[in-house]
Amino acid sequence: MSETDVLLKVEHLYKDFPIDQGLFMRRFGAKVSAVYDVNFSIQRGQTLGLVGESGSGKSTTGRCVIRLINPTSGTVSVDGRDVAALKGRELLAFRREAQIVFQDPQASLNPRMTIGELISEPFEIHKIGTKAERIAQVKELLDKVGLNPEHISRYPHEFSGGQRQRIGIARALALRPKLIICDEPVSALDVSIQAQVLNLLASLQEEFGLTYLFIAHDLSVVQHISDVVAVMYLGSLMEIAPVDRLYDYPHHPYTQSLLSAIPVPDPKIQKQRSRILLAGDPPSPINPPSGCRFHTRCPIAQDVCSQKVPEMLEVAPGHSCACHFARPNPIPQG
Repeated sequence: MSETDVLLKVEHLYKDFPIDQGLFMRRFGAKVSAVYDVNFSIQRGQTLGLVGESGSGKSTTGRCVIRLINPTSGTVSVDGRDVAALKGRELLAFRREAQIVFQDPQASLNPRMTIGELISEPFEIHKIGTKAERIAQVKELLDKVGLNPEHISRYPHEFSGGQRQRIGIARALALRPKLIICDEPVSALDVSIQAQVLNLLASLQEEFGLTYLFIAHDLSVVQHISDVVAVMYLGSLMEIAPVDRLYDYPHHPYTQSLLSAIPVPDPKIQKQRSRILLAGDPPSPINPPSGCRFHTRCPIAQDVCSQKVPEMLEVAPGHSCACHFARPNPIPQG
């Protein structure tokens, strides 16, 4: 992969949230370690699926990438520019290149604004076009996402959840960005509607050459839209690989446990499969475990796991894993 092919590059990204409540917390500088030394890159026109349990730091990573929150340390580069260093007009210009689709469309859409006003707002902020041109652009965008352009004067509450998410996608697409952060865009939708929205995202990516960072907790959803999948646990990346390679040859015990939990529609095959059940709950990010952050729940953990942080090493071409005991040729998942 050459540097010119890479649109987004994240290097040694950290994000800590200080805890200010209570005298004890303030005195000892308590903090939530939400993102810990995360590294990945996305090629132009591709989709990287970022998966993991709730609280693993996926959404925080996405918000650091788009500069909704500032990282504690590390570098986020989009098209070769350090996002954290952008200010003023440069930061405003960056907003045209990177947008986000939020998880809850009802919460992310102002209920007092019509969908025409919501989708045209980016044009107004960036002073693009006349009022008539903006209306024409909004109608075109509504048509692109499968909504009736004549509904431009309606309010968000007049639409279903899937339709509201389409409105959010249209708003994110308005400025023709290069990169879109999809923060669990289908998790709040019915299964049939999920498929429609995923197909819409795929068709828009092909038409406009979009690059996606697709955040989700459902591995079966990520499989259908991603080119590369990165698995996250308690703020750290455990494994990253091309989608087919990861699903057929998972190296990390955490990845294997997640894949074993995906139901198979064939009852006979499902009955023969064995679940990998993890003991206990994820540790608190306020006091994460030493060494490998997964070792307290790992079925193959040994002493070294609690003493030393495993390096992210390449175990196959394009396939990297952060585990002291990653097997070179693991058994494919059934």
